[in-house]
Amino acid sequence: MKKKSFKLHLFALLLTGFTFTSCEEDEPKTTNIVDVATSNPQFSTLTAALTKAELVSALQGTGPFTVFAPNNDAFTKAGITSLSGLTKEALTPILTSHVLAGKVKAADVKSGKATTLNANNNIYLSVNTTGVYINGNIKVVSTDLDASNGVVHVIDNVIVPPSKNLVEIAIGNPNFSELVSLVTAADPSVAAALTAASQNGLTVFAPTNAAFTELYKTTPKASLLSPANKTLLTNVLLYHVVPGRVFSTDLPNVSGDVATAFTEKVKFDLSSGAKIIGKRSGSSNITSANLLATNGVIHVIDKVLLP
Repeated sequence: MKKKSFKLHLFALLLTGFTFTSCEEDEPKTTNIVDVATSNPQFSTLTAALTKAELVSALQGTGPFTVFAPNNDAFTKAGITSLSGLTKEALTPILTSHVLAGKVKAADVKSGKATTLNANNNIYLSVNTTGVYINGNIKVVSTDLDASNGVVHVIDNVIVPPSKNLVEIAIGNPNFSELVSLVTAADPSVAAALTAASQNGLTVFAPTNAAFTELYKTTPKASLLSPANKTLLTNVLLYHVVPGRVFSTDLPNVSGDVATAFTEKVKFDLSSGAKIIGKRSGSSNITSANLLATNGVIHVIDKVLLP
């Protein structure tokens, strides 16, 4: 099998006051990461995928590596019931998105960006009182399966790199057609910012068409589209944007007001479901969360936020 080499980037994560339930270790290990996977039937799909992608020899290397390993149920949950339709070229960016350079034990994890061996895709970790999550939707279910060249943590879904930016996701979703039409009518800087978000990304709380229909009962769409109200429309839209990537699994750690791309701030209420609170509009329910984009994340809300 042809050996595939990686250019490894040093990755270190530090955590204060959080630990996983860990497997016993500290004894010298002679089994590498591939041995750990192949000896455990819950990783049979993963090992088959690594073989097809010709990544086995790379993960048998010196490392060290940290692997977030999807179990068989995780592949099923992700809708991957067969590898027959997936080529090496399709599998490689997915599988390398599960691997970090360096050995990161459970007790050394904190929230934030983690650089993977897929140079085009980072992952984002959230640590809260219920556990550790990746990209908001993927939970770490078992930790610290120790190997001679690293460590394996088990996850309950497959990390699939996003392929669309924030604007492309909105355009492709018919529930956001009103939002798209208003972004188009607003100052061009809004669409430009959502398309070319900075390296840290953006978080967009996206009202559905039904949310705008409700708003139009008191604030007609024609009024919002009036040239005289272009600044108002732009400010309302920017009020739905928070700098950085804030996943639903980060919200338990958020307290106080949160800055938006507009001058006014928002708050979150998790007392009975997840809600975002606008200054004049009150509470809006977050009805769907963690739509991952190449440059940020979208949460769907059922009420338009007013600053």
